[in-house]
Amino acid sequence: MAAIVIILGALTFWYFFIQAKQEKVTREDTARGAGLAPPSLGSIVGSTYENIISSLSTLVGGESGRPSGELPRLSQVGKTPTAGLGFVGNASSTRLRFVERSTGYIFDVDPVTGVLERLTNTLIPYVYEAVVAQRGVILRGVGETNEILTVMGTISASSSASSNTNPLLQRALPNDIRAMATSPAGDEIVYINGGERVFTGTRVTWDGAKPQQLFSSNLSGWDIRLAAKDRTVIVQKPSDGIAGSAYIVGDGGALLPLIKDVPGLTILPSVSSKALLYGESSGNLSLFVRTDDTSTSERLPIRTIADKCVWDRGTKPIAYCGVPQGLPPADFLDSWNRGETHTSDAWWKVDVGADSAELLFSPGSAELDVESPAVDDGGNYIAFINARDKTLWLLRIKE
Repeated sequence: MAAIVIILGALTFWYFFIQAKQEKVTREDTARGAGLAPPSLGSIVGSTYENIISSLSTLVGGESGRPSGELPRLSQVGKTPTAGLGFVGNASSTRLRFVERSTGYIFDVDPVTGVLERLTNTLIPYVYEAVVAQRGVILRGVGETNEILTVMGTISASSSASSNTNPLLQRALPNDIRAMATSPAGDEIVYINGGERVFTGTRVTWDGAKPQQLFSSNLSGWDIRLAAKDRTVIVQKPSDGIAGSAYIVGDGGALLPLIKDVPGLTILPSVSSKALLYGESSGNLSLFVRTDDTSTSERLPIRTIADKCVWDRGTKPIAYCGVPQGLPPADFLDSWNRGETHTSDAWWKVDVGADSAELLFSPGSAELDVESPAVDDGGNYIAFINARDKTLWLLRIKE
């Protein structure tokens, strides 16, 4: 009897122990977007098209669409995870272009009506990151031996767009690129790659001609930002409470200090001036603005990181930032980059000239963790990924 009691007690303990572990794993998977329900496979036109189309009518906070057929001010563009996004076209004719993460298919969305068009039929599974530029797209994934694969893609014009049969013409870039960025005009790419000791930054045009080495460094962990007037900015990848610095890449590969020794440094240089937004994470989040390289930094009355901000492409020094509505944890930056922590953000408008910030839009009950924001050339729309589930959202700036 004693042995039976001991065995039953041990089994009971083991049951609750396993249950607790399963709940923890489920919470972590959900935080990383791995707990998503599978898309519908029942439609003859395919799950991708059906699931994205079905989400275009999603309304936030009870807001209804306009009689003219326009989307509501805030709308969810798709329910499937997105690898990357960007606006293409010009101020008078702009389209939101995005890459589906699971297939590598490329889609265009009319930001006014939400009409969707699939541009390619080239299947590229597991695209973890994508960059959308005027000239094409850059797709990044992981190879069979865990190397980082990067390809530049151009949409073929051999078929009509309405047939959804356009192939994606691909050209491989070097393996194991650690960081990359496209120029504001979208015609050049700068990337960093290298081995265990030397890391080099290379600039290349979209057609791959005349690659130019910009700099080399014995330090790893660099990220790139391309700003106005051919300014290439590199910054050490941030960590809470760890001092980071940013540099302008000068002639001959010289690194000219831009920001020095800021804990948890995140930066966003302007695409039209020398203005700069940068964030600090050292127990609390702070956001600063600087109008040029020599001006004094001013603290803004909002707490967020520069990675949640985007510059307006107009001539006025205006930026838009996703700002957590609650107080983030002390180690927010590290856990957010790992996908373990999420925020519920509201959109704020930052006027750099006035060193001020004002609330632009509150999403109500919708929990939106802003990631990879982009603004169109006309300054009418902000597109962004919700980091909670990697879905794509669109906000109209003006009411």
